[in-house]
Amino acid sequence: MISAPARARGPYRDLLAQRTLRRLAAADACARLPQGMMSLTVLLVAAQHAPMGVAGLALAGHTLGAAATAPLRGRFADRRGLFAVSAVCGIGYVLAMLGLLTASLVHAPGWLLVATAAAAGLTLPPVSPGVRSLWAACAEPRLRRAAFALDAAVFDLSFIAGPVLASALSAGLAPAAALCLVLILTWAAILAVGSQARLAGRGDGGDRVDRVDRVDRAGRVGRVGRDLLGPLRSAALRRLLVTAALANAALSATEVSLTAYARLHHAVWASGLLLAAISAGSVTGSLLLGARTPRRAGSARLSRLLSGYTAGLAALAAASFFAPLLAVAAPLAGLCMGPSLATLFSSAGSAAPHGNGAETQAWINSIMNGGAACGAALAGFTAGRPIVGLVIAAAAAGAAAVSSLAGVARRKQARADAARAGEAIAQVRAR
Repeated sequence: MISAPARARGPYRDLLAQRTLRRLAAADACARLPQGMMSLTVLLVAAQHAPMGVAGLALAGHTLGAAATAPLRGRFADRRGLFAVSAVCGIGYVLAMLGLLTASLVHAPGWLLVATAAAAGLTLPPVSPGVRSLWAACAEPRLRRAAFALDAAVFDLSFIAGPVLASALSAGLAPAAALCLVLILTWAAILAVGSQARLAGRGDGGDRVDRVDRVDRAGRVGRVGRDLLGPLRSAALRRLLVTAALANAALSATEVSLTAYARLHHAVWASGLLLAAISAGSVTGSLLLGARTPRRAGSARLSRLLSGYTAGLAALAAASFFAPLLAVAAPLAGLCMGPSLATLFSSAGSAAPHGNGAETQAWINSIMNGGAACGAALAGFTAGRPIVGLVIAAAAAGAAAVSSLAGVARRKQARADAARAGEAIAQVRAR
């Protein structure tokens, strides 16, 4: 476990001192672990009696299905309550995943494996965006930065521990064992996050909770607008979605390129270690981020972090010319990744229109999945020359930094225009 410096413990100590936020942190951890196990579990279950290509299509179907309906599930969670929607989706998710397992065991045609995996993705419970919407709603402003940094660190840790746990269960027992654990943990997350939404609405335990949005007793955040666009009516959020897609494309391209690099050098065993090193750097950066008092506005901070992420990926690409340097470059490449995602999620929570917290975070999830698919595809086309894939990853991160910087420029221009308008009004009144 990574320890933050002594001076860094203040925000986290204050965060966990509140009973509501302490319980939300536990619910966050419960929600993230099945996410870390999900991809490998779906892949191994589908590949029991089917070619690896079919298993890959099943995983792609699951990912695209989840991305396609994430905003809709988030909107229903805002309107009908997080627990109610997650529970209904959870039932469908269990049935679809058990259908995938059954289809795999009976040697069903490949199209049926893909269809059941896609159905599971379509009904994935919205616990992940729900957790982030609760962090935005329940953490007071001075602790919100630490809350999203902690969320990013837990997310990274789940993607270190999750694949290890899924592969150990699949190898030691059977892929069905890993699948059963995923389903059990998913329902544990539904119950934990749903109960936390209700507790947040009551202010359970007498904790003082300063919220951006009002959480009612049913776990609904605010009063949701009925317009078709929902949170997309926010121009700031639309710009953040572009940034999120590019940032996650960089991450996905990095994962594929490093795996291809390891295979090309006949050291497949090293691919997991390199990806774990990036995650470890990300966890460290996330914890350090949450411990620092922000000195800049969210958009300016995000552009600086994404610039650092770009530099880290560029260094990783350069290190690939001499393989031993990758062990040093990998954690450095991840150092700004976690903080960038934490700041992005926090900025999205601030940009979300009142009452659209879960849907906003679901849009972020959906667009990031789309970006990941594009990044993986581009890196896959260049798998024979992994250095090109790493350059593509750095370019995508650089484009994300530019996108974020454009948002900063627009805000500065808007403030300047408002100041000039104020001066003009003052001059007219003075006459």
